[in-house]
Amino acid sequence: MQDMQTRKRSAMLVSLLSTVMAGVLLVSGCSKSEAPSTPLPDAAALLKQSADTTRSQQSVHLVLTVNGKIAKLTVTKLTGDMTLTPAVAGQGKANLSVGGMGVQDAPFVVYDNHLYASLSSGGPLSDFGPADAIYDISAILRPDTGLANILDNFTDAKAVGREEINGVKTVKVTGTVSAEAVNKIAPQLKVTNALPGTAWIEEGGNHQLAQAQLETSPGNNLQMTLTDWGKPVTVNKPDVQ
Repeated sequence: MQDMQTRKRSAMLVSLLSTVMAGVLLVSGCSKSEAPSTPLPDAAALLKQSADTTRSQQSVHLVLTVNGKIAKLTVTKLTGDMTLTPAVAGQGKANLSVGGMGVQDAPFVVYDNHLYASLSSGGPLSDFGPADAIYDISAILRPDTGLANILDNFTDAKAVGREEINGVKTVKVTGTVSAEAVNKIAPQLKVTNALPGTAWIEEGGNHQLAQAQLETSPGNNLQMTLTDWGKPVTVNKPDVQ
């Protein structure tokens, strides 16, 4: 009698476990099928939309970062605001590598086509003469030389995923950027071949460019992170000592 009760309890336990396991498998199967990944947008169309938006912009906040080493650039990081209207102007701070020595947070101002800068953090600004003789900051925003031109000159473009950049949901697009387009936005590089490029483009809205990256060599790249597109920028002529 006791053996029969034991067998009944065992059978009930097996039945219960089987039911629970079936439920687990059913739930896990449903969770996979009910959450399909959303297809990524067409990379070429997204680049075109972002290029059109970028081409219409007159100002931006830029964080330019050299990841790794790029021997032809003295700037290792730059944070600033720049505008094309009412005239080309910009201001911010830069980290520099000069003569093997590092300079942190050196201030700069571009006003009336003159570059005013200091080679020390918080130091007095000096007039370095025509800004475009050193670096034309308007090259980043101008349609024919800047970021819009970079987006126009991607080849073999592919949308590879989604990432959030400064709170903006973006699609990550990889490809290669022509040497001519690279040299227009960064003439110091003097590249002779196309470079691997990556663009992070806002998936919604008007598809603003949130970040762009140019790989000059394996493990070394120039990265530009962009916010405050179209926000008014006011730059005053600095006092020079």
